[in-house]
Amino acid sequence: MSLVAWNCRGVGSPSTIHDLKYLVWHFNPDLLFLSETLAHRNKIEELRYLLGYDSCVHVDHTGRGGGLDLFWQNSFNCQLIDISNNHITVEIIDTALGTWRVIGYYSYPNSGHRTADWNFLRQLSNSFAGLCCFFGDFNDILDAIEKRGRNIRSPWLINGFRRAVLESGLSDVPFDGYPFTWFKSLGTPRAVEER
Repeated sequence: MSLVAWNCRGVGSPSTIHDLKYLVWHFNPDLLFLSETLAHRNKIEELRYLLGYDSCVHVDHTGRGGGLDLFWQNSFNCQLIDISNNHITVEIIDTALGTWRVIGYYSYPNSGHRTADWNFLRQLSNSFAGLCCFFGDFNDILDAIEKRGRNIRSPWLINGFRRAVLESGLSDVPFDGYPFTWFKSLGTPRAVEER
């Protein structure tokens, strides 16, 4: 199974659409989760068709941020369980694994919401006794080495997120390739990269 999650920072630009088409062609994800789409349902329906997916769950953006979408093929036995501004939960019925859940998760970037985000993560993970896979953008890191540039991440943020992950019974999937998956202002003195 292949899962792809991307904080696309809006699906309005041609370059974003080009990059999405490449991701779908190259990785052929069974589930594609997009956060910060900044788009309304009609734009996402066009995108679903363009990318070749049969189904999509859409959560509208609020104000100048947010928006979540999860795409899949109908041949993938997937059923919507729950949604909010921060997550989309679907249940997968698999003949080999049985019933399990996938949660596309997006945490607000504002550190003032962290405690509530961590508690929500705990709540979601405890709502189902079976196998569960979270993927998306947590806007948090588990270790200081997962960030390069600008301000150092406060230890209370790293420790709080790590504690929430452990208390939720979750584990981090090993990562290959370039160590950072998010960047801002590359090539400038304000450059920052994070995993």
